[in-house]
Amino acid sequence: MSDTLTDQFKAGFRRYPTGVAVVATSTDTGPVGATVSSVASVSANPPMLSFSVSRSGRSGPALTGSDRLAVHVLTDSQADVAAAFADRTAPRFTVAQGWTLQHGEPPVLDDAAASFYGQVVRVVPAGEAWLVLLEIDAVSLDETAEPLLHHDRHYWSLGPSASTVPLDRILPEKAS
Repeated sequence: MSDTLTDQFKAGFRRYPTGVAVVATSTDTGPVGATVSSVASVSANPPMLSFSVSRSGRSGPALTGSDRLAVHVLTDSQADVAAAFADRTAPRFTVAQGWTLQHGEPPVLDDAAASFYGQVVRVVPAGEAWLVLLEIDAVSLDETAEPLLHHDRHYWSLGPSASTVPLDRILPEKAS
């Protein structure tokens, strides 16, 4: 392993398990999307999330230049979708993967754990990436879906809970 700070930084984040999502939009030349593991909640009021996308990738300019995006949180049965969007040569947006395409609207991924739809409100250059802020105007949920996780260059599903006590019993309630 190299000792450069960049290599150590990348290695450190490979040890950080994250959820996996596909960010997608519709363009004049067809749908565009990318696998991301950087989705984060930013604000509940107004509902807003962020994600980052590479400035050197082919999908980044289309995603950051679009007004409307969809962020689909993948389930443990959608590792093939994540892999397809991480591979520049793999087929994307296929019916077999569960996609529904409507002209002028962001692609819809059936059976996603959660799908967030919204307007790009800000794109910030950040090193080799763009940080995108998306104000959400619609959400769809699959209450029974198990999430897909990414850790150390592999996809994983959740195992048994690490806690037998629900968090609402551990965390103090907010004072009224």
